Amino acid sequence: MVLDLAVFASPGFFALLAVAFQLLGLVMRQEYWLRILLLIGTLCYVLYYFTVADAPMWEAIFASSLLALANIYALSYVLLDRSTFRMSAKMRDLYQHFPTFNPGQFRRIMRHAKWETASAETLLCDEGKPPSGLYFILEGSIIIKRNGKQSPLPTQRFVGEMSFLQGPGHSANATVIAHAGTRYVTWDRVRLRRQMDRSVPLSNAVSALFNKDLLSKLNRSWPEQS
Repeated sequence: MVLDLAVFASPGFFALLAVAFQLLGLVMRQEYWLRILLLIGTLCYVLYYFTVADAPMWEAIFASSLLALANIYALSYVLLDRSTFRMSAKMRDLYQHFPTFNPGQFRRIMRHAKWETASAETLLCDEGKPPSGLYFILEGSIIIKRNGKQSPLPTQRFVGEMSFLQGPGHSANATVIAHAGTRYVTWDRVRLRRQMDRSVPLSNAVSALFNKDLLSKLNRSWPEQS
């Protein structure tokens, strides 16, 4: 039996490939592979429309090409969402402290973040009052005061996340002061909460990150004397 290689260039073969790739894509749970396989299936349909008739079926080719371009656009978004490509060095360094986020989620919350350096002693949180911001301390000197006691606060962690998790209007349970030269990143609480309300995965990532940070803080002990 001689295999006729011409069958691999026939319209019927292209149609079968298109259906096979698109069916395989639809059962994929990962969006990346779903879009890759759907794109290959669409390209197979383009080849089918080129060869099935005496003349190419330009209307169908044009429609399939539009679908392919839309898929390529969405695929590029998915790839960027998973990559640190085009992140600055300081953004990549900060991203290491957001293990529950994918790169796309991190980029979204950083669009409205501000990089600050305290020029003088700066009050970040006032015990008994709702904080205006949410902070991540990069480096410097931080003092936390509560119930008449005070203690230095390690850097590379959040400040104000407990009241943020409790919801709008909740007060800080401690006073936090940043000394001059302290570098930190700040987010507007209202804007960040709006982002979380629009995206359940982002909300879950933020909650998981803050819960992890709070667990590490539970190991801290307050000094007997201030």
